Formats: sequence, C-alpha cells, structure tokens
Amino acid sequence: MTSLVASSALAAEAKDSAAELEVRVPLAPQIVTIGDAPRLIYEFHVANYGRSDLALDDLKITDPAGGAVLADYAGPALDPLIWRPDAGADARRLPAGGVAVIYMQTPLAKSGAGPTALAWRLTIANPDPSKPAKDLTPVSGQIAVDRGPPLVIGFPFKGGDWVAANGPSNTSIHRRSLQQVNGTGRIAQRYAIDWIKLDGEGRPYHGDKAVVGNWTDFGVEVLAVADGKISASHDGIPNNVPFNGGAVPITLETVGGNYLILDLGGGRYGFYAHLQPGTQRVHVGDVVHKGQVLALLGNTGNSDAPHLHFHVSDANSPLGSEGVPYVFEGYQTLGEAGDEMMGQTGWKPSAGQAPIARHDSLPAENEVVRVP
Repeated sequence: MTSLVASSALAAEAKDSAAELEVRVPLAPQIVTIGDAPRLIYEFHVANYGRSDLALDDLKITDPAGGAVLADYAGPALDPLIWRPDAGADARRLPAGGVAVIYMQTPLAKSGAGPTALAWRLTIANPDPSKPAKDLTPVSGQIAVDRGPPLVIGFPFKGGDWVAANGPSNTSIHRRSLQQVNGTGRIAQRYAIDWIKLDGEGRPYHGDKAVVGNWTDFGVEVLAVADGKISASHDGIPNNVPFNGGAVPITLETVGGNYLILDLGGGRYGFYAHLQPGTQRVHVGDVVHKGQVLALLGNTGNSDAPHLHFHVSDANSPLGSEGVPYVFEGYQTLGEAGDEMMGQTGWKPSAGQAPIARHDSLPAENEVVRVP
C-alpha cells in the first residue's frame, strides 16, 4: 500500500504542507489497455482530520519525468470523481472529520512506454471564511506505476457474442463498489465484468424474461481462463427467479452465489460468481488446465438475471482483496450495448460498423464482443 502525505515530489512547485488532510493511494496503478486505449486506474482516499470543513479545489496529475500534464480536474470537474459516504450535496466540500474517495482513470498515449510514476497535487480551499482552516497549502506526492504487464488470460466461456455489462469504466457499479472486509476498504471488483450472452437475434433472453431457462447464457459451460488450482468454492445456493428478488438473503458469504476461485499464480486469483447449484466439476485443491469446464453459468447470489461475474484480484477472497488488471488474448468488438438490449428486438451494431479486432485488451463497460 502506498501512503502519501505532504510529499515534496513536485519539488519545483510544492512545499511541505501542514494541511489537516491525509491522502492515500491504496494500490499502485498498472497500465492496462481498456477498449482501444491504455489507461491507469487508481483512487485517492482523502480524510479531513481538522475541525474545519475543506473544499477540494483542484487535482492535477503530471508525469514527473518531463512534467507533461496527464490530467487536471478543477472545480466542478472534480464532482463526478468523488464519492463520500455522507452523500453531501456538495461533493467537493469535505466536512471536518469526513472522508472521500476520488476515483481516477487516466488515459495514456497509445504509443510509448508510459510513465513510471505519477506526480499529483491536490489544491484545497476554505469553503467557510467564518471558520478558517489551519493551513491551505496544497498537498502533493508521487505514485509509483507498476510496470509489470497485466495477466493475459483466455475467456471464461467459449464462443458467441457477449456483453461486458458493468465492465471497466470510472463510473460502473463495480468500479464504485468499495467494500469493507476485515476492517479495510477494498475494491475487489475494480476490473470486474458481468458477462451476458446474446443469441443470434442480439437478445439476452427469449419469451418471458422471468423464466430463468429462457436466458441465452443460462447453463453455458464456464471455463478455466488459464492453468491453475482451485483455491475456494461455495455451492448449494438455489437459482434466483429473474427480477424477483434473491433466493437467499445477501451477505458477505452469499453475495457471489455459488462461486469458484482459481489460483492463477503470482498472487492472482480469478473469481467466478453466480454459478448454477450442483454443477461444479472441480473441488478445492484440484489442478485445472486452461479451457477446462469448471461449472455451469447460473443466477445465484446477488444476481437479477443469469450472467457470469468474473474478476481477478490479489487474494483468495471474493471481496476481501484488491482487483488487479488482466487482459484477454484476442476477440472482436462489435459495438456498445444500451437499454435496447433488454427488448425483444435485440441488439444490433450501428450501421456500417465493422468488427474491430482486439488483442491483449479488456473490453470497456457494455462493449459487445465476439469471443472465439
């Protein structure tokens, strides 16, 4: 974990700050291609330890190697990046004793090696002159970029057209899902995708969508994305009736429904959630090979309709871990799905849009991809 408070990393611009803020970056970002562009995904955890409210005024990100500005969010531009548990109307106003998370997604140039570090500078202001803050000197620091390549894997199913629902973006429900497990807030689902299969008409289901067996992906074989060892499993939870609530109360233990975790080596774990009960063909400790059938796709746990939730994290825990990047070997992008996907007319690519080949990339939120 990288903990940064009032660093002199931006030596040319910054000085030591006594502002009553703590700023942490829990996980060093790693360059990963999402869609057609390389990106860095990371978060700032900000706590106000003072007795006066503070306003988060500007957040600037530069490449310390040459000073190039990679991102600069000033004033209202910061608002959509900030989450606060007190859900205040003014996102940038951080109350005394309050905390906030700033969700960052920094795009990088398509060519070149990318930065080895990020320099940041958080400028603050006093939102209430009647209660002056102790110190408004900007807080700054530097974040090392993890230069290791993302894990390259195969798909957790074979063939067809699939929607990367709730896939990687800076605003998806997975990205914003900060879970407290064992006293630490983590984002295990940072790069998670809810995979939904489309039929030949571009539909995720036919007929009555409340019938679980009418969904195109229900019962699809779930595959090992790489060689590895089964490190955790859970079974015995019944399938949910689509859009009719859960078959069991949702807790930390049942949120993933029936699930498997595959130890991929190197401190990387693949999490498969919402599997059908009684269909797991492997047990904890089994060594499996890429492409091997593990179970059947279902609709269990925190799942409105059949889909496969998949992510990779750094520990053998569904949510008590940090999500880490991974990429798929190869696929085609067909377009982006919207609300029309849920209708009986089905999804169709935009007129004139040809499939785009992708390699060593991760689909972005709601991309429709063709899997080999």
